[in-house]
Amino acid sequence: MRHIIILFLLLCMGLQTRAQSASDILAYIEKYKGIALEQQRRHGIPATITLAQGILESGAGKSGLTRNSNNHFGVKALGGWSGSVYKAWDDEPQKSSFRVYASASESFEDHSKVLLAPRYRSLFSKSIYDYRGWAIGLQRCGYATAKNYAVALIGFIDTYKIYAVNGGVKLRPGKTVVVRQTRESAPPTFDDDCQMDEEEQSEEEQTVKSAVERFVVDINDVACTILYPGTTLSTIAMQYDIPKDQLLEFNEVVVEEDLHEGDIIFLDKKKKKYTGPKDFYTVREGDTMYGISQQFGIKLVNLAKMNDRDIDEKLYTGDKLRLK
Repeated sequence: MRHIIILFLLLCMGLQTRAQSASDILAYIEKYKGIALEQQRRHGIPATITLAQGILESGAGKSGLTRNSNNHFGVKALGGWSGSVYKAWDDEPQKSSFRVYASASESFEDHSKVLLAPRYRSLFSKSIYDYRGWAIGLQRCGYATAKNYAVALIGFIDTYKIYAVNGGVKLRPGKTVVVRQTRESAPPTFDDDCQMDEEEQSEEEQTVKSAVERFVVDINDVACTILYPGTTLSTIAMQYDIPKDQLLEFNEVVVEEDLHEGDIIFLDKKKKKYTGPKDFYTVREGDTMYGISQQFGIKLVNLAKMNDRDIDEKLYTGDKLRLK
């Protein structure tokens, strides 16, 4: 089964990271909305979905893959591809080959061809304004491996008002999209029942905003990022050109299932002690030794050793832990 690796957020090669700001995302929408609308006109794929996928999968155009290959959607060099390739880590034991395009337009067109495959045929019975139906449908059809891929797409569309690009509205979950258009050139109108007030936050919007607000560039002078909605550890491996096994090692976990959405992901080895201004940390309810080691970028065994504790020892609210 063909899997397209999801991309999300920031980076250049060599761990030169920077935050993906709202202005980056808005600039991406402005830059590529014309191409997305052309794909909608030619192939019937909602421009909202194309743009949201591009933002998520290319880190708003900042991922290493996109910067080096014009590949906005993580399309691998399979299926008789005879063009140039760019190699990057993902979920394979060796680097995978991804397609290199001469322009972003070629990448968007190739992405449309992917969605025109028979497995996605059922999506085209939905309105081009029904971005919720398309997002959920893509996940159900197996487009991506991340369990919350649809949530991420809808969250980005709602947060950055991408629905306005093709004349749509913010959709209320669970309601049928009813569009009325008197003539082809006239703007569509929507039944009130399916619309959500723009100031009202959807659950998906809250999820995306919460994750983006947690973005970090480094902790304890160690490069790191966040496991965002709609992404996997393979996404991070590809973005930063780091084997997934090394990411597991850096974050002191055995299997990927030990990591969860919103977790800090270190991109290099944590340090033996904290180099910041704090000498001690006061334990809060729910804290664990591992969680604190991630919060401050300290190797778990070193944090435990300097506090004469076991790595899995239960902590109590109010306890003080040495950080250096």
